[in-house]
Amino acid sequence: MNRNKNAKAVRVRHPPETDYRTYILSGQELAVHILLGALSAAVAAWFFYDSIVAWFLLMPFVFLSLKDKGRVLCQKRIRELEVEFREVILGVSANLQAGYSVENAFRETYRDIVLLYGQDCVMAAELRLMFRRLENNEQLEHALTNLADRSGVQDIRDFADIFQIAKRGGGDMRGIIANTADIIGDKQEVRREIETVVSEKKLEQQIMRYIPFFIIFYISVTTKGYFESLYHNIMGWVIMTVSLGVHAAACRISDRILNIRI
Repeated sequence: MNRNKNAKAVRVRHPPETDYRTYILSGQELAVHILLGALSAAVAAWFFYDSIVAWFLLMPFVFLSLKDKGRVLCQKRIRELEVEFREVILGVSANLQAGYSVENAFRETYRDIVLLYGQDCVMAAELRLMFRRLENNEQLEHALTNLADRSGVQDIRDFADIFQIAKRGGGDMRGIIANTADIIGDKQEVRREIETVVSEKKLEQQIMRYIPFFIIFYISVTTKGYFESLYHNIMGWVIMTVSLGVHAAACRISDRILNIRI
């Protein structure tokens, strides 16, 4: 009996590749954001309208804010990637100076990253993905370019391009990586200094964001019936709606002002 022995094509399957330019909220993050948003809407409805109907009318804005929440978490993840990538480049540079080959320098750096940030950190996962690509005979520069494409981070893009040119041109790889690591490190230091200066302003912003609610609460407690003329009538609703809209617009503008990107 003749048996057809057809070789089955083996597909190499990489771990899921994260696109750092977008962020999908997990179920837990989604539930927490909706609950906190519902609580904020309830507080706004109570202080500005003294009506449960207003709470239902404000709830759609909670769902509209999911996009903003995803954007904030996306920026936070990219920031973590930038910081950890800098540590990776500095580690690779040090290992190259110690005499390791380029591939082994990345492998040694992985151990340092795990000690610094843990196995679940962003760059640890990316390095594991990179090592799997190397095991499948892919070039290291291709793995770096793939990370640069998915991250959208200019520092990673610059390093990937320089690394690819240096490896193809046969240049001083150790010197080029060391110089690139210094440049990226200097840029990260400038960013860190700016964030230190801006952090105080962000704290002031958070305090000012809740000041109107404390004022309304204080007046409502100390002076009974002071806001009664603004509740349960059309003119009062218009005034309070405009006030709430101005407050929301001020919060959004301040967020954009303090969102400094380098």
